[in-house]
Amino acid sequence: MDYAVTAELAPPAQAVELDPLQQEGIAVVLDRNLALVEGVSGPEASDIDVLDYRITVHPEGASVLLALDAPSLVAAENGAASVLDELISECDLLPGWTVAHSEVRITEDEFNERLAAAEDADPADELEMAVEEALESAPGPDAAMDIEHWRSRLTDLAHRLRAFDRTAFGRSDESAALCAGALVHAVRVVTDELFYDELALAVNNATVADAVGLLVLEELPPCYDHRYDAFFARAFVLASGEVAVRLTSPDWTPPRSVAEALALRLIINEARVVLEAAELMNWDDSERVFAAFAERAFGDLDVDELYAVELPMASELEPELVEQAAKTEADLHNRGLAFDQWFTPKDGSPGVHPYLDSL
Repeated sequence: MDYAVTAELAPPAQAVELDPLQQEGIAVVLDRNLALVEGVSGPEASDIDVLDYRITVHPEGASVLLALDAPSLVAAENGAASVLDELISECDLLPGWTVAHSEVRITEDEFNERLAAAEDADPADELEMAVEEALESAPGPDAAMDIEHWRSRLTDLAHRLRAFDRTAFGRSDESAALCAGALVHAVRVVTDELFYDELALAVNNATVADAVGLLVLEELPPCYDHRYDAFFARAFVLASGEVAVRLTSPDWTPPRSVAEALALRLIINEARVVLEAAELMNWDDSERVFAAFAERAFGDLDVDELYAVELPMASELEPELVEQAAKTEADLHNRGLAFDQWFTPKDGSPGVHPYLDSL
């Protein structure tokens, strides 16, 4: 039987309220550790599987919502507590944290109702849909408090975007400040996710084409998925770092390379995600706002067309299609968009990091 269980995690008793940066750090730590958990042993040697999870961090601690496959309601609650107790005990970054309580948020009957409501879906997807609906519909911490928290946090970060004034977003009201702060916040998120993806690729000796569970590298043009390995990820971290530094500098220099332009694209997308998730700006509105920003930020380097390119590996092509793929690659090269050109500055400017020279 499947349950959605909510658990509250409490920081050490002597801790004061978590500030925004601490909250963000706790969320990252919990997310990375929970992503590695598949299950826990239940009563009478039964297995309790972790199907999904949601994390909400607030000044007083963290709320974790776990979707579990467990033999009973009590087993689900105990299993959730066991998962989190073990996570805390094995994580050096959470000393003194405890599981305050765990309880089933969605009952068996409620869950079965949601599962039955998915009757139009492919049977293989019904369980996943039901779990997702249960998680999304379960009440969390006060929504208004979360919105105001993010409004304050992003507004406080806005001054860090020194390369642009608020008119870069096509407006000069409060929403422009929120967009500026969202970009600064997004830099931190994308950087963390790149480090996570690099580790995943390195440990598994994999590329994006054959990896699962990546956080951000999957958002790069799929035509070169088979080229995105750990070495590439490290180089891309350096390219994104260049963009981040220039965003927080007084004068803006547009992306000098394809990699830098793609990094800026990822940062913009993450900024839009946080604005929508915090209910501060919907996706359609942010598209218009950041389109105005993109006109000023990207210069004459357009990388969007890479997302429409179909360039499978030559080994996977029929012989008659190999020539067509080669022509596509040659056309990309002529326009400076081929993979082996991604880290080369378009303007021939010096000062390229030596690590990028080896690509």
